[in-house]
Amino acid sequence: MKIIQKLSLAFLLLTAIAFKSNAQNQLEIVIVGSAHDNSKSAQNFQAIIDKLKNFKPDMVFGEYLPESDYAKLEQSNWAVKVFKKAHDYVEKLNPEPVKNIAAQIKKEQKALSSFAYYHKTRMDLAVNYAKNRDRANAEYQIFILENYMKDKFGKEEQAQYVKMFGSVDSLKKAALYRPGSEYSKIYFPLIYQLGQDQVYKMDCQTYDKPWNEAWAKTDSLYKIMITKAKADSTSAEAATVKAIETYWSYSDEESKVFKADQYAGMNTVKYGVLDEAWNFYGGSHFYGYAGFPAESVKAMIAQWMLRNEGMCKNIIEQARAQKAKRVVVGVGASHRKWMEEILAKNPEVKIINYNDLH
Repeated sequence: MKIIQKLSLAFLLLTAIAFKSNAQNQLEIVIVGSAHDNSKSAQNFQAIIDKLKNFKPDMVFGEYLPESDYAKLEQSNWAVKVFKKAHDYVEKLNPEPVKNIAAQIKKEQKALSSFAYYHKTRMDLAVNYAKNRDRANAEYQIFILENYMKDKFGKEEQAQYVKMFGSVDSLKKAALYRPGSEYSKIYFPLIYQLGQDQVYKMDCQTYDKPWNEAWAKTDSLYKIMITKAKADSTSAEAATVKAIETYWSYSDEESKVFKADQYAGMNTVKYGVLDEAWNFYGGSHFYGYAGFPAESVKAMIAQWMLRNEGMCKNIIEQARAQKAKRVVVGVGASHRKWMEEILAKNPEVKIINYNDLH
């Protein structure tokens, strides 16, 4: 009996040790639900940066496509079209071919790691990132040049910069410099202040076409429900529309709290519930309601899940390859809830909500 008790105790001890070891080896991930346009925001962005900096992430991810994905997608894909404009703009100003662009990028990265103020090298690196379809890091290097280096340029460097990139307005028009984006406001300054040399890409556009098809169908059916509701205010469809409008609204008090700190608000459970309703015409809460296009909404959500699963997969694979312990993921607020739920199912991952950071 004593032998059995000792074996049981040993087993429990080993289990506890294994559990503790697993917990210690978990990849800690903070998914920060973000606004894509912060140009008119009164948010204290440095406070956000400081909070994320205190987390001490090894990697910072953005909602950018990995460069290899561009060749796999149709030219009609919105992400392909957006970056094609930027890519073509850089190619037009810098038409000289680069023999081994990957090797050249590594060479330029190494030079800048030894001395950050090789301005011409940084310009070349930004151009080569763009040529190599690395939109994220082309934008990051241009952000550094515009915000931290430009005022230190000599006359020759100023002329070289204009020759290679044109004016600030032209960079904005090509979407290579976006001062109001979450990247310019939060993630690029964060990466720079951490002393890191790049932003990691994790977007997934594989399912964009079926997503758009499901979206279009839902929109059409939703409009039919709205038309019926307007035609007869006593109809079951009218009751559904009224219920949706009530469900997806903040109270006045909640709205005041949200406006006081939008980034705190976008990373709450409440926002996740409302955001699903906004994006999915009411969302899963209204399955079974009169006139509600439940099946097409389910089709939308299925494609949305696939995209978010693809994004999570990209994060995990790259984080493991880099042996990262903590990562920050800057992503549109509509993705946060879904990505947290997907990643929380992985025993090797520990999800930390942005609002739990200090």
